[in-house]
Amino acid sequence: MTDPQKNGTIIIIGIFTIMVSIVVMTGWIFNIPVFEQVVPGFVPMAFNMALCFVLFGGALLLTQYQTDKYKNLAFFILSLTGTLIGLITLLQFVFHFNTGLDELFVSDKEKISPIHLYAGRMAFNAAASVSLLGMGLLMLTAKRQVFNLIAQYLFHAVSILSVIALIGYLYGVSLFNSLFYVSSMASHTAILFFILSLAASLLNPSIGITRLFTGRQIGNKMAKRLFSLIIIMLIIFGALTVQTGHYGILTLDIRISLLAVSFLLVSLIIIWDTAKWLNRIDTQRSEAESEIKLMNADLEKIVKERSAEIVKSEEKYRSLIEQASDAIYVHDVGLGFTDVNASMCKMVGYTRDELLQMHVEQIIDPEELKIDPITKRLTEPGQVVFRERRFIRKDRSVFTVEINVKVFAENRVMVMARDISDRKKMETELREAELKFRTIAEKSMVGVYIVQNGKFVYVNPRFAEIFNYKADELINSVPVETIINERYRHITTENVRRRMEGEVESVNYEAMGRKKDGTANWVEFYGNRAMFGDKPTILGSMIDITERKKAEEELRSSEQKYKLLFESSPLPMWMIAKDDMTIIAVNEAAAWLYGYTKDELLNKSVVMLRPQEDKKRQLAGYIRDNDEAGDKGIVTHLKKDGTIMHIQIIANDIFFEGREVRLSFTNDITEKLRAEESLQKSEANLQTILRTTNIVFTMLSKDFEILAFNPKAAEFVKLHYKRNLEKGQRFNDYMSPERAPQVLANLQKVLKGKTINYEIDYREHWYYVSFAPITGDTSEILGMLITLEEITERKKAEQDLKSAYERIQNHINSIKDMAWKQSHLMRSPLANLKALADMLKYHPSDTVAFEHFQTELDRMDAIIHEMAQDASDHDID
Repeated sequence: MTDPQKNGTIIIIGIFTIMVSIVVMTGWIFNIPVFEQVVPGFVPMAFNMALCFVLFGGALLLTQYQTDKYKNLAFFILSLTGTLIGLITLLQFVFHFNTGLDELFVSDKEKISPIHLYAGRMAFNAAASVSLLGMGLLMLTAKRQVFNLIAQYLFHAVSILSVIALIGYLYGVSLFNSLFYVSSMASHTAILFFILSLAASLLNPSIGITRLFTGRQIGNKMAKRLFSLIIIMLIIFGALTVQTGHYGILTLDIRISLLAVSFLLVSLIIIWDTAKWLNRIDTQRSEAESEIKLMNADLEKIVKERSAEIVKSEEKYRSLIEQASDAIYVHDVGLGFTDVNASMCKMVGYTRDELLQMHVEQIIDPEELKIDPITKRLTEPGQVVFRERRFIRKDRSVFTVEINVKVFAENRVMVMARDISDRKKMETELREAELKFRTIAEKSMVGVYIVQNGKFVYVNPRFAEIFNYKADELINSVPVETIINERYRHITTENVRRRMEGEVESVNYEAMGRKKDGTANWVEFYGNRAMFGDKPTILGSMIDITERKKAEEELRSSEQKYKLLFESSPLPMWMIAKDDMTIIAVNEAAAWLYGYTKDELLNKSVVMLRPQEDKKRQLAGYIRDNDEAGDKGIVTHLKKDGTIMHIQIIANDIFFEGREVRLSFTNDITEKLRAEESLQKSEANLQTILRTTNIVFTMLSKDFEILAFNPKAAEFVKLHYKRNLEKGQRFNDYMSPERAPQVLANLQKVLKGKTINYEIDYREHWYYVSFAPITGDTSEILGMLITLEEITERKKAEQDLKSAYERIQNHINSIKDMAWKQSHLMRSPLANLKALADMLKYHPSDTVAFEHFQTELDRMDAIIHEMAQDASDHDID
């Protein structure tokens, strides 16, 4: 939807409609009958009707505000919602069904009639008006003009329906306000429809009937006057007719006759008032025509006076043209000369008569006309054009002119031309000089600047770059001292003043600068005084010396550092002149190592520090050049007391104070060599042990990489894995799949500092396995040591011992059985024998007792025999 013209009437009607509808909706929601009727005694407005008025009023208000991304969508939703409510209500009337829409928001309190069963439902003509008004608003969202025209006539249809309903109420004709249905549109509903449709039609005031009343012509004004008076007349006379009939004052015939007479009288009054209004306008028009005639007469007089003045001015103009130093010529639309002055003839070398027979193109360089025809430069009358052209003289020489072209009436063109060849030559030379200067300045790695009145009038890119500015940020914008550090501004200001006042012509000084971000840098200025445009000016150059300053500072600092390093170094350091091998500098560490004082060594020959047999070798070493620092080998040196030292020399040749000097330090490695010799012996002993031992040794890194192993380890892998043990291989590669998980778990524990020991039966061989961490001086785990000691013989001896122990245990058990038999089996016959012995003691002739006695003796003999047999069996075992 395009944004329509703003209209205060639309805003007022929209707000009024929304307020009235909200009052009605409040009455329905809170059961306040007065609010439902709005005006006491009027028919209540349905809730759905009030809701539609709120939607349409809101949509109209949206058209009066600035466009945003949600306005059109909100307008469409509000219009569509109201339209759907109206259309659904119409369908309910036509097809006699109930959708529940009428009781969606409020419930009806009572049923009015069998035909109109829902008091909350709007009237049929009201539903029709809602549908037409909503469809019209929806059509406004389309961009085509035909939809806007249809929408305008839909709004007019709503206006007509509401007016018919109002006339029905005004004159008491129920047919008008019900439109063939029992339910009728409420009077205030009709009023709201009427004003709302008028507001909607004002969105496109140039379309439809609205154009008749919104135009500014005399017919539009008359239509507004007549229509307004007619409406007032209908309302007044209609109200009087209804009221007289209501109270029975007059009969129907009298009221109709009175209405007709009154209508005629009022129409006569309206016609009389309109005619009077038109006559007044006609009188004003006649007066305006008379004034125009008088003005025309005055203008004719003024024109005559001006014509005389023009003739005089033309004579003056002709005199000025002839005497003008600039060339002046006039040509017509066909580019033929119509007039030329003497300066023009002199400039091109033609006579006046010759020029008047020529065309303008004949004095213009043909090459220029090919790319810039003169016809393209013709302008409108009164317009002036300044430009340059290349003219060609009669002698065919070409020169440049500056022309001022002005077009007059009657297609005449006057041209003023000035020869600017000398000026163009000077400009070319000046441009070339300026180009050379700018090229040098712009490409220069040195900052170039020009200062006037305490400000930069020019800086080259390098100057601005040094201070992290752009050139435009410095030129004619900031004072010179802006780029100078606060501590050095007084120096810069004073130097600028001295040159500006002519005390000195040039200066050269260093100062600390100030970059755009506030950081400091060092710059060196060179500047000279000059006069440009009668103004004292400083022209100069500037270089960034920050790196040089930094290098100087670092050099001073490094000299101090190296001197301090040389003097306080714990390593013996020497500086020895190569030409005569004298000691020119030595530190305390060197003097202490050799048993001298520094004074005893300075200016002495370094030859005294070497044995006699090494002096030739020493001299040859000083003859060779050592451009790079490096290890010069191990030599023998002597202390002051004659003690021999083994010294490692690191030396480099440098230039110091104009002399070639050897800078070296001597490291006493006597004890180190002794320790290495001892270590080599220990290493040899260890290797001998590892080669001769029967224990498997393997050293692993933290990543399980094999670092070292002894021959026994290689034999073990060859025996059990049929592979060659190699350094650099992964230990995991030599483990069998069934043993790998447990071994890797143990290795992970070793990496945490734990030592693992266990025995393992490996292919009929027994080994004692040990995993131990290898740690450094800081207890950091560096790797792992794996040892395997074969204990097969020991395990066999342990097995034999175990078997002997089991046999002894069995023998003891048999002895226990024998003891049990002695204590249990022999006790019974022995007890019987004792009892029988007592019986035979008192009855020696008792044969029965004697037989029993003999039986028990046999039984005991059998037990003893069995025990002897068992004992012999155990002995055999």
